[in-house]
Amino acid sequence: MLETIKQQIMKTQIISAIALITVLFVSSALASNELKKEQIQNLIESYQLQRTFNGSVLVAQQGEVIYSGGVGFANFEWKVKNSADTKFYLASITKTFTSVTVMKLIDQGKLSLDTKLADVLKWYRSDTGNKVTIRHLLNHTSGIPNYFVLRGKTVDDVMKEFGNGPIDKLAFAKKYCQGDLEFEPGTQWNYNNSAYFLLGLIIEQVSGNSFENAVFEFIFKPLGMNNSGDIQAHQYDVFPGMATGYMRNFTDFVHPTYWNMSTAYAQGSIYSNVYDLLKFDQALYDPNFLSNATYEAMFTPNLNNYGFGWEIKELPIGKDKSTKKIRTHEGFLFAWHTRFYQIPDDQYLIVILSNGGSAPMENICSGITDILYDRQSVLMKPLIANFVFDAFKNKNVKSALEQCQSYFLKEKDKWDFSEYELNHLGYYALLSDPDSSVSIFKFITDIYPQSWNAWDSYGEALAVVGKKTEAIQAYEKSVAINPENKAGLEMLKKLKN
Repeated sequence: MLETIKQQIMKTQIISAIALITVLFVSSALASNELKKEQIQNLIESYQLQRTFNGSVLVAQQGEVIYSGGVGFANFEWKVKNSADTKFYLASITKTFTSVTVMKLIDQGKLSLDTKLADVLKWYRSDTGNKVTIRHLLNHTSGIPNYFVLRGKTVDDVMKEFGNGPIDKLAFAKKYCQGDLEFEPGTQWNYNNSAYFLLGLIIEQVSGNSFENAVFEFIFKPLGMNNSGDIQAHQYDVFPGMATGYMRNFTDFVHPTYWNMSTAYAQGSIYSNVYDLLKFDQALYDPNFLSNATYEAMFTPNLNNYGFGWEIKELPIGKDKSTKKIRTHEGFLFAWHTRFYQIPDDQYLIVILSNGGSAPMENICSGITDILYDRQSVLMKPLIANFVFDAFKNKNVKSALEQCQSYFLKEKDKWDFSEYELNHLGYYALLSDPDSSVSIFKFITDIYPQSWNAWDSYGEALAVVGKKTEAIQAYEKSVAINPENKAGLEMLKKLKN
């Protein structure tokens, strides 16, 4: 009897100890997540302070939200703030939804990865359509020319060509998506909006549904993504809670050049918010959402580390910089810059949605992963481009750039010398003060001498001010660094002739 009482006491003590450990563990985890939440908020606000990010962010693990929130404004004119509920145009993150919809049709046996383009779209030219397969379209190896490439045209030129009203998708595809192959399918990689436009038509042909309804039936409806939809057929509609798109011009956020959103279609027409994208994230771990074979095919990297609608990377971002597999996709179109970022090993999700033009996505993601893996995150430093812009306003660029040279040599760690931001400023100056623009671009080539883009921009500014010889030299340096700089090669030919 005494032994039994001792056993019961011991059992009670063990259970109490386990309960205490559990409580301490949960409390520690909650405290850790609260700290991470605060650190992420500080990080995001540091980018907002430099006016390089305006939008919403969500960070989660295994479906549990660590951080969600917005900074800046969904609408500047009406002072409507961004929040985690704000809807954003996703741009090319749409490709992940198009890919999943195609894979759903493959799971149903209605398509295969080796189905030929011309076997589904009977109108497509047979000489190329019998070479290109669904696989090639999904992983950007089709060789079909990309319809959204300016090729020396301005955005205004392209918009006049595309028109303002809703497009006839079939007529558009026949005109812009069946040019001569640039390479044999499967032999090279070239990011391709035409391929995903065609996948939208294939989805419609095979499913008997519009692209919008197919994505709704396969993804949005079963996942309860009630704040997501397709803009393509509704570009003039008003969506409650939808952010307005802006671009930064150093003094303000302004509306971008009009773009016919109906041309985006299956390569870039979906909108959503961070909470709906969390639902999508969780579905991609669910064995009942897609078959195992489909997941494996979709997330296997091909040329250029691209799967089917996904960039597949391995980066040293884990604890002690251990390598982690990343599944991600970026979207960008003028006012909209987006990133969907999964770390499958630990089921982390990072979603970053901007309605304020281009944002430093890689830096923000890197800062967030530093926080998640208990490293010291670096807040954004003051932008040197902002310092130069203030001097530009006061017509004092030359002395400011001399000061910047000194900062770069002696105080580089105190400033953010973002090449993109300086390049952005150079083009801003080119509109009203070409000589200052030349000085800014020259400074960029001084601190980034191996950047083909810096030399290309410098060459463009030199050509504008009539310095033909120097422009040719700049373009020659650009194409020497990057022989694939087709626009630079075209400008060289034009200047030399």
